[in-house]
Amino acid sequence: MRHVILTCKNHPNLRWSCKEIAVNKNGSYNGERNLFFNGTPSGKGMFSDGSGLDCTPFDENGNLIQECNCSAKDLIRAPEDKLVTC
Repeated sequence: MRHVILTCKNHPNLRWSCKEIAVNKNGSYNGERNLFFNGTPSGKGMFSDGSGLDCTPFDENGNLIQECNCSAKDLIRAPEDKLVTC
C-alpha cells in the first residue's frame, strides 16, 4: 500500500503523508492511519523512483517548520500526489 501526499486546505505549502487506506475517495483524510509531517516541498521535485515528493522540515533560515493547528479534517490530497507512480 502506497503513501499518499497530503496538504492542508488552509496551508497549501505544508505536506504530510499517510497510507492510502486513510484517504477517502474524495481525497480527504479519514483518520484510519497515522499521519507523518514532512514539512514543505524542498524544490527538488519528486523522488527519482516516483514514490513521493522530496520535502524538507526546515525553512530557508534553518528553522524547524511547524505543523499548522488546523483540524485533520482540513487535510486533502496534495496536487503532487497524482505524480506518484508506485
